[in-house]
Amino acid sequence: MSPTKVAVIGCGQIATTQHLPAYREAADDGGCSLVGVCDLDPERVSQAGKQFAVAGFQNAAEMLAKTKPDVVSIATLPSSHRNLAVMCLEAGCHVLCEKPVAMDAGEARDMVRAAEANNRLLSICFEYRTWDESRYLRDQIADGVLGRVHAVRTWGGSAYGLPARAHQSRGSNGGGVLAHWTIHNLDLVLWLLGNPEPLTASAFCHQRVAAYPAAAGALRDDIDPASLDLDFEDFGAGFVRLSGNTILTVEANFLQAPADRREGWAFLGNQGTASISPLRIWTDDGRSWREETPAKGTLKPCDYDMRRLINDFLRAVREGEASPVAGEEIIRIQRLMDALYASASSGQEVAVTGA
Repeated sequence: MSPTKVAVIGCGQIATTQHLPAYREAADDGGCSLVGVCDLDPERVSQAGKQFAVAGFQNAAEMLAKTKPDVVSIATLPSSHRNLAVMCLEAGCHVLCEKPVAMDAGEARDMVRAAEANNRLLSICFEYRTWDESRYLRDQIADGVLGRVHAVRTWGGSAYGLPARAHQSRGSNGGGVLAHWTIHNLDLVLWLLGNPEPLTASAFCHQRVAAYPAAAGALRDDIDPASLDLDFEDFGAGFVRLSGNTILTVEANFLQAPADRREGWAFLGNQGTASISPLRIWTDDGRSWREETPAKGTLKPCDYDMRRLINDFLRAVREGEASPVAGEEIIRIQRLMDALYASASSGQEVAVTGA
């Protein structure tokens, strides 16, 4: 069997530090062949082409026609995801797309339908699902170790972590820290719980750096408050009601104070509690609490390396397996993101609607 031909659209940081190194390593192991990179910026595509010894293009359609890849990674701003994904899927390519998924649920639905119509895989880069801790806890929850989970709390962000695109891409980001960071946290919660439906959402968003540019830290010399994307919040908080009478609270902050745990998850069940990053599990038998955490060294610590996700997707393509992130999951998480932003805009709790 010839190696799976891979191309990458977008040559920004996530592509050059994660996607391309992972595909290059897979190619070195005989698992794929890297055939092209594409970016609208001639300097970026030239640098990526030289670094990874692959042909560079500034036009995605031209790259598809000349290299005929089997798989395309899309690592661009979310405003372009829908059109690029549909084009690649209709060209016969399987697509692995960066988050945020799209600008809204309608675009996400178009992407899923294109994958179905062309019998191709579409997945999203939710690498948190590949963590050993995540997979272990998902099995424990499914086996009823915690009893029914009635509440989940998650948080995430970084200190001085505001991306440059917050003031360079007005209207094309599809949201701020909730969409660009905490979509990972929200997706992981839904996946760990067995994909309950989000029913309602309430959210608050704030742009701290607009009032205090120094909050951007080392980036502050580049921050012009007047040029900020008004839709790119650097702080967000939300409350979500899930089917099964479970609640989910979330906090996201690109400009948080330094902390020992810059992100995490806490699960409360009728019979126990659990947390991730690091993993800890406690159960209550009615007489005492017992720690059920796997012994240290049993599970690989959580990290942000995307090699496992890339390899899982390549294997799914080669072996004819289902997409690592199903179509209904893609639409579900985008509907939730839409509802959170609608709530933040209106100042009211909103229903998570749509099919």
